[in-house]
Amino acid sequence: MTSKVYDYAGEKITVHYDVKRCIHSAECSRGLPKVFNPQRKPWVDPNEASADAIAEVITRCPTGALHFTRQDDASPEPVPEHNTISVFPNGPLILRGDLEVQGPDGSVMLKDTRIALCRCGASKNKPFCDGSHAKVEFQDAGELGKNTAKTVATESAEQTLKIIPSPSGPFTLKGETELLSADCQVRYIGNRMFLCRCGASGNKPFCDGTHSKVGFTAEE
Repeated sequence: MTSKVYDYAGEKITVHYDVKRCIHSAECSRGLPKVFNPQRKPWVDPNEASADAIAEVITRCPTGALHFTRQDDASPEPVPEHNTISVFPNGPLILRGDLEVQGPDGSVMLKDTRIALCRCGASKNKPFCDGSHAKVEFQDAGELGKNTAKTVATESAEQTLKIIPSPSGPFTLKGETELLSADCQVRYIGNRMFLCRCGASGNKPFCDGTHSKVGFTAEE
């Protein structure tokens, strides 16, 4: 996991951009093209719109590549009340909520409200998505069946969703969360899940042990 963060300071807001976590979803340039213009250098101009408008558009960024710091008395980005994991068709897992990525030793690698996790196994910035799913032509519609939401765990759990990537296995997720299929329907509700990160599971997005058969390894 690497970061390369650029800061773009305006009069009332500073925009922070982590190029390593950007997968070019273009939510920012569609939302405020005068502020976020990839054809311009620098490509971010925080003085081209109100701080409120910029903050609102930044929260649409699904990967957490964009964040902001307010110079005024306005509140920072709120933490969502509920943790959600959305399966992006032929792409990553999109997480929103009170999120904490941990190393195998329990150390906190990142705390954030928006993260895109690689599930094709090809990212060069694991555990985060870097857009490699398009290059390797990763295929998974993310339908998760057509049944109603299934509760997969019932014991109480803390609000923070802990994401623990195994170096040679799945993502272990601990904490109350909802898993949404590609059609944005809640299919699973629980506080402990094992999700595939090698790209080869026959039961995507869940892990089925195939990582050991294909020899998947990763170094965060």
